[in-house]
Amino acid sequence: MKSLVIAVAAAGIALGAMAGQATAEQPAPDTFIVVMNADNEVPHCGPSTDAARGVAIFHVTSEAAGAVTWQLVEDDLPGTITAAHIHHAVAGVAGPVLQPLLPTPGDESGVIGTGTFTNPTLLAAIRATPAGFYVNVHSTVCPSGVIRGQFGDHGP
Repeated sequence: MKSLVIAVAAAGIALGAMAGQATAEQPAPDTFIVVMNADNEVPHCGPSTDAARGVAIFHVTSEAAGAVTWQLVEDDLPGTITAAHIHHAVAGVAGPVLQPLLPTPGDESGVIGTGTFTNPTLLAAIRATPAGFYVNVHSTVCPSGVIRGQFGDHGP
């Protein structure tokens, strides 16, 4: 009987350790949120104000395929919005375009674009080093970019 009690206690400790291990390893996030503002843009666009801001929301729909749906929501951007992209660079540095995010022509405020892309290499790279990637939005008044935000600044 004493061996049975010891065996049950040992099994309970092992199961407890395994349960703790399972909760310690969180699954990869399904959604990334990038908060953008004019102060983060490099170079800063003079006509943009502190009111210029936005958010980009990315939802992973297939990890294996690298399929992502996205939505851009912006407010108070000067000029007509011409483009939006995911770039590769750390904060404070301008970097190359990796993924276009096509805005809806004529939309300057509110939801300015939605879409999907499939890019497993980009998704894996963002997961590995989110702070090395950013989103920005361009306009006719600020062709190099109006607002910008880094991945990873506001959680996964």
